[in-house]
Amino acid sequence: MMSPTTTSPPSKSSASATSLEAMKIAFVVGGLYSLANGVAWIMRDLAAALGRAGSPVDVYAAECYGRGKAPIGHIFDQPTQWIARKGLWLGGLSWAPTLKPVIRQAVAEHDIIHNHSVWMLPNSYSSRSAKRFGKPVVITAHGILEPWALAHSRWKKQLVGAMFQQRELLEADCLQTNSLSEVEGIRQYGIKSPVAIIPNGVDLEVLDQPADRSLLEAQYPELKGKRLILFMARLHVKKGLEHLLTAWGQLAPRHPDWHLVIGGPDNGYEHQARAITEAQSLQRRVTFTGNLQNEMSRSARQSAEIFAQPSFSEGFSMSILESMAAGCPVLITPGCNFPQVKQERAGVIVDPNTQATTAGLEQLLNMSDSERAEMGARGRHLIETHYTWDIVAEQTLELYRWLLGNSPRPDFIIDG
Repeated sequence: MMSPTTTSPPSKSSASATSLEAMKIAFVVGGLYSLANGVAWIMRDLAAALGRAGSPVDVYAAECYGRGKAPIGHIFDQPTQWIARKGLWLGGLSWAPTLKPVIRQAVAEHDIIHNHSVWMLPNSYSSRSAKRFGKPVVITAHGILEPWALAHSRWKKQLVGAMFQQRELLEADCLQTNSLSEVEGIRQYGIKSPVAIIPNGVDLEVLDQPADRSLLEAQYPELKGKRLILFMARLHVKKGLEHLLTAWGQLAPRHPDWHLVIGGPDNGYEHQARAITEAQSLQRRVTFTGNLQNEMSRSARQSAEIFAQPSFSEGFSMSILESMAAGCPVLITPGCNFPQVKQERAGVIVDPNTQATTAGLEQLLNMSDSERAEMGARGRHLIETHYTWDIVAEQTLELYRWLLGNSPRPDFIIDG
């Protein structure tokens, strides 16, 4: 990992008075409304791990969502506190004026303000208040400053950037990303602040709970006796489903024992994905399950022998981490920001197009069972040693201590 020259953290008035034991952490997010939202589970699991480490988190959010959506604050367990106020969605701005004074008071009472969304007003409330009270602000990118993500709904992001977001990104004390490749997008945006590279994690205790495959087969009988290739993510254009399905259309006739499972909720792409499936005459070789949760999700992951997510762009996919934790070889792309998969020989990395996806998937299908098992075991070892939430929480606390002036600069900080 890069270790540029040492810099000092921004000077904060509370730093000298803040000890590890007294640290109070506030997470702020524009809104959480979908159980398929990876950011929600990342926030929940990181907050839980920070609580186990002795630094419980308060989460502040607006309860204003698009049509047919509902808040999901119930996913947070004690000691994490969920504090929300009603507002208006306004196309994703999350305008919540009654939340503004609540956040202002929270900033005054907390030591660290950690924003987990951008382009949304609640994060602007917290950033402005933090500047007033001299509190450090961390912004987790969650992939939002990747070139592909910036190009999506570009005019809206340019407008909101001009209104408030660009200034607040530039003024943040630190941005946090999951991978070195994300830093390039941050620098291209003109942000010179330090960047902390801290990955997401998984909860192995939960993922390792045994799941009964028969539950999955009872609901989807066509999976009985089949070897499974699994895609599990929201159905969105950026996830690469077009070239995955087209690649499977070419390979399926040569691999009659295998079946592709598309797990995940619709995020605007299911109709097109089903149309591609029909055009490839794959109706009997592909199963769309919708969003799988709890034991059904574990059953799919534990039953799969190959995981495929050839995305154009990702922050740091929880689906990839969880599949590797299940010992499953993975097919991903450079946009998934996980070069360790290739370095550790835990899967294959292909370009996000039909030709490369076909070649990579065929490589995995043609391996022997023992070769795939060895590949999956290497992925599992990588997760165990680097990507659990308790490891991630300790790195996050190390970042907070540095920003508060209570510890040396961590070696995962990249200077501007």
